[in-house]
Amino acid sequence: MVDRHRSVDITDQKNLAGHRPNTTLLIIAPRREPSAEELAAYRGFLNDGNTIFLADDFGNGNAILAGIGSRIRILKGTIASLDRSWSDPCSVIVYRTAEESPFPLPGEMVLNGAAPLEGGSPLMLTSIMSWTDANGDRRLNLGEEMGTFPAMATEPVGAGTLIVLSDPSIFINSMYLQEEAGNNRDMIRALVTRDGPVLIDQMNSRTAGAGGLSEILHVIRNTVMIEIFLLAVLMLCIAWAWKTKQV
Repeated sequence: MVDRHRSVDITDQKNLAGHRPNTTLLIIAPRREPSAEELAAYRGFLNDGNTIFLADDFGNGNAILAGIGSRIRILKGTIASLDRSWSDPCSVIVYRTAEESPFPLPGEMVLNGAAPLEGGSPLMLTSIMSWTDANGDRRLNLGEEMGTFPAMATEPVGAGTLIVLSDPSIFINSMYLQEEAGNNRDMIRALVTRDGPVLIDQMNSRTAGAGGLSEILHVIRNTVMIEIFLLAVLMLCIAWAWKTKQV
C-alpha cells in the first residue's frame, strides 16, 4: 500500500533530520528502549512539524512516549468486550469519538488484544460493555469494572503531532486481510496516503529485519519452511514403512 517512491526505511536517527513538514513516521511494535540520541531525533522530527504514528500493545512504546515528552501512556492489561467481532472477547470493536482527527478515521475498527491508553485526546473508544482483562482469562471478574477505554489517542508534541494506537497487530497480514477488517484497511490507507512522505522506523520496531526483511515476516517464513520440511520427512517415513511392509 505504501508507494516505494514515497516511503523510506529509517535505520539511523540521523536520517530523521531535514524532512519537510507533513512527513509521517511509523513506529510499529517497538521492541526495545531507544537511546538518548534516538529520542532527540524523534523530538526534532516532531518539532519540524511532522507526525509520529506509534502502534504498541506491550508497553515498550512507553519509553519513547516519555522520552519525547508525551503524556500518553500504554497501560498494562488487554481490553476485552462484549461488543466484539469474533468469539474472542479481546477482538474488540472501537468507535471513532473525535469529530476532528489528524487523518480520516472510519466509524469503527476491529482490534485484537489492544491495551488501554491514558492521556492525550481519544480518537477511538470501546463501547461501555468493555473491561481490562487483567488476568488474561477472557472473563469479567470481580474488580474488573466495565467502561469505555481509549485505544487510539493523539496530542500535539512541539510543532508536530503524535498518534498512538494500542494494537500493532492490525498491520499483520492475518488481521489486515480479514473480511471484518475492511475499516482497518481504510484507516491504514488514509494514514499512508496523506500529503507527505512516509518513513518506516527500523531502529526500534519489530519490523526491523534480517537481510532487509521484517523480523515478523522472517519468523513466519522460517516457520512455514520448517513445517514443509517436517511434512516432507513424515511423508518419506510413511512411504518407507509402506514399502517395508510390502516386502
